[in-house]
Amino acid sequence: MTKDMSHPFQSFLDEYALAIQHLALTVPESVKKEAEETLAKLCKDENATEEEIRQALIKTGLAEYPHRHAFKDVAGARAEAAEKRLILDHVDETVRTKIQPHLDAGVPVETLVRSDLFEKELTADQRYQVEDAILDAKDHVKEEMEKGVEVSGSEYQAALRKWEAVRDAVAKKIDELEALASKDAKWKEEIAEKVKSFREGFSVTEPDPEPETVEKEIEYWRGTFGEEL
Repeated sequence: MTKDMSHPFQSFLDEYALAIQHLALTVPESVKKEAEETLAKLCKDENATEEEIRQALIKTGLAEYPHRHAFKDVAGARAEAAEKRLILDHVDETVRTKIQPHLDAGVPVETLVRSDLFEKELTADQRYQVEDAILDAKDHVKEEMEKGVEVSGSEYQAALRKWEAVRDAVAKKIDELEALASKDAKWKEEIAEKVKSFREGFSVTEPDPEPETVEKEIEYWRGTFGEEL
């Protein structure tokens, strides 16, 4: 593979590279280094599949997840307020008018980008503005918060343990959902798609899988199969 030849799944590799650039500030250097090494190997392997790249993103996301949430816990409202302020400064007036009332009302940025407002009331260019603003804001918030979080401190370590437990519990629930796929061949593919979607939620660039959403999906399929909840 020549140096200037594009990889068959270059867009996914670019997504992985972008994700590595925007890892949470408190992620251990070992996690970032492993991700960079994995990316380098995938870039050199023209036979690397889309699924292998997705799995690499998920693996890095699983490692990053508790650190990102622990950082948010410790940095608190100060980081969230700074992020929202920077996002609003970044977008044009038309977009600002549409999203500011929701952000001012306390809607989290992650919730906003998954809402009907984001998908239906903003054009593709406007959505790109917001997404670009979020990435830019996260970088600046990292800089602003860098001196405010002591990774080795008891507060951060307690938050980290809490979010590691949440991550592991959600991952276990997804496994539980996957096991239900074997109950009826008619529904196997549909359940498998849900499992895939939830697992991809752990990718650095995707919205996190919500514990309640996974649990509701399990309850739905158990009800479909006539199992006791």
